[in-house]
Parts: sequence; structure tokens; C-alpha cells
Amino acid sequence: MGYMDYEEAARKLIVYSQGLAKGSLGTARSLAVGEAPVLQYLSDKGKEMNPSALADRLGYTRPRMTRILDSLVAKGYVSRRNDEHDRRKVLVCATEKGIEHAKRSGDNSVTAVAAQLSALGSDSAAELVSVLEKAYSITYDREDVVNTKNRKKKKGTRS
Repeated sequence: MGYMDYEEAARKLIVYSQGLAKGSLGTARSLAVGEAPVLQYLSDKGKEMNPSALADRLGYTRPRMTRILDSLVAKGYVSRRNDEHDRRKVLVCATEKGIEHAKRSGDNSVTAVAAQLSALGSDSAAELVSVLEKAYSITYDREDVVNTKNRKKKKGTRS
């Protein structure tokens, strides 16, 4: 292997991954970019969540999360209410309609991406999945380690 320009590779990865998200995934889910992961996460969790915690967990800014939730509420996929114990707090959760849409859309997304992968051929598709798994584990394993260290530091400072 020769020289690797990691910054150029990073630029390409960002462009290509955004293109994939906007292309087959966004189209198959019939949601705006950003809405699908939020709806899927809320559907999978099956419980109410604070929008700020949801934004932190999924890596969105709070203003972006507000816009996404506004859109999902308007579509009837998410409900929003004030916490009974603290009216200043807001809670959101997927509605039955949202859960059904996430399930249907997830199936359609898998079909759309599978068609794209089949066009690559089995060797290239397997290589792509392998590389993405490694990149994902580097990103999220690191995040879990950082979060664990931060929790330990916070516990240590409380004593």
C-alpha cells in the first residue's frame, strides 16, 4: 500500500455517507434527513425521553433536535408532553403510528440498501461492511470509554 491522505479520505467518507443517507435511506423512509434515526431510536426504546438527552445520545444539536421533533410531531409519529412532576421538562415518545412507520420504513431501507450492495458484488459488499463495522466500533467504543471515564470522574468528585 502507498501513501494515504487521511484528510482526503475523511472528506470522501463524509460526502459519500451523507449521499447514501439522503439517497436510498432517506427515500425509503420518506422522512427528512435526521428524522429517521430519531424515530427509529424512539420506537426501539419504547419509552418517553427528554429531547436534550435524545439529542446528546444521537449526536444532534438541541436546536436541530427541536426541528426534527417538531416535524415528527406534525406527522403524528411522535408525541410531546410536559412532565407531570416538573412542568418545565418535556418528554417525547413514538406514537403507534410512528412505531408502525419505523418498522415499515426499516424494512424498505434494508431492501433499498441491499439492492445497492448487490450491485457492488459480494466481495466488495463484504469489504465495505467490514470496514464500516471497524469504523463504527472505533467511533462508538471510544464514545463508551469516554462516557465511562466521565461518569467515574463525576462519581469521584461527589465524595
